[in-house]
Amino acid sequence: MKHITTPLTFLICFFLFIECTSTSSTILEEQADQQIKEAKEIDSETDKETMHIDGRFLYTMAGEKVIIRGVNEMMIWSDDQSGESILPEIAKTGANSVRLVWLTTGDLVELDKLIANSIRNGMIPMIEMHDATGDWSKLPTVLDFWLQDDVKALVDKYKKWVLLNIANEVGPNGGDEIFLRNYKDAITKLRDKGYKVPLIIDSSDWGKDEGIIARNWKELLNYDPLKNTMFSVHTYWVDNSKIRMDNFLNLVVSDGIPFLFGEGPQPNGYDCNTTFPYIDGMKQCQEKEIGWLSWSWGTVNNGDCEQPNGESKYNITSDGLYGNWNNDWGRLTMVDDDNSIQNTSVRPKSLLNDANTF
Repeated sequence: MKHITTPLTFLICFFLFIECTSTSSTILEEQADQQIKEAKEIDSETDKETMHIDGRFLYTMAGEKVIIRGVNEMMIWSDDQSGESILPEIAKTGANSVRLVWLTTGDLVELDKLIANSIRNGMIPMIEMHDATGDWSKLPTVLDFWLQDDVKALVDKYKKWVLLNIANEVGPNGGDEIFLRNYKDAITKLRDKGYKVPLIIDSSDWGKDEGIIARNWKELLNYDPLKNTMFSVHTYWVDNSKIRMDNFLNLVVSDGIPFLFGEGPQPNGYDCNTTFPYIDGMKQCQEKEIGWLSWSWGTVNNGDCEQPNGESKYNITSDGLYGNWNNDWGRLTMVDDDNSIQNTSVRPKSLLNDANTF
């Protein structure tokens, strides 16, 4: 038995050695592949100069997914255009973004301060130009503004965080051809100028037409050489609001549309009477990872849907101060509902790290 055991032991050890060597080699190869993959991902993120779209989601330069939670404010018509006092109040909600209403005639020095103050308060600044609201003929004026060298330099100064909402609610329903032609022209001019930041395109019909986004988003996204465009709808619907919202949000997920509600979910439709299902809207947006920004904070009183107290139904606060909620909609969307801004907003760590650098 002694002579039989020795070669058998040798053979067992030999095959174990081969197997161990093979396994070790496989593990090393897998580790190397993983390191190469991680290095490529790091290089990819390092190459980014701005926030960027991947699939239907928005990401920071550091690769953090951002689900927008925030509000609008009509900064251009306030006595605090730089946001020194307004933005800290908004920030108390925990918002991670703020849509800043501006005009082509606005002071760039104030806009510079406004963008910086947004970042300092932990909120991603989305700049929107209001001049062409409801009017295709005024879109060229807005584009001329964006194409000014000093405006481009200002956006570049904060390009790591700026979202560029080309123009607010341009045009009534002019049809797909007009929508595509005008926004392809806008994309061409902005990218040729050197803008790399994400572009936000509002739907037509004063922002309400989700159908025009559903039909044309892919063509416009593919037309953008940087593929860095998101799409926005404003929830002032007065007919079949729940069905429209359900169908469209399901489409956003199934088709992978890079999308957010630029204004909404609102308490009422544009007729001021139709109730919009904003509670369900917040719930669905949370479940489906879809961004939203309510209109509007209330430092500047809205001109629409006035209540008996003189305040608009669309004012979140009665005076721009956190906690002075104008109505239940404001209170619930900001803090008290399970899916409110305060309960769902996540500020990217890299944004908080940058807050004191601007």
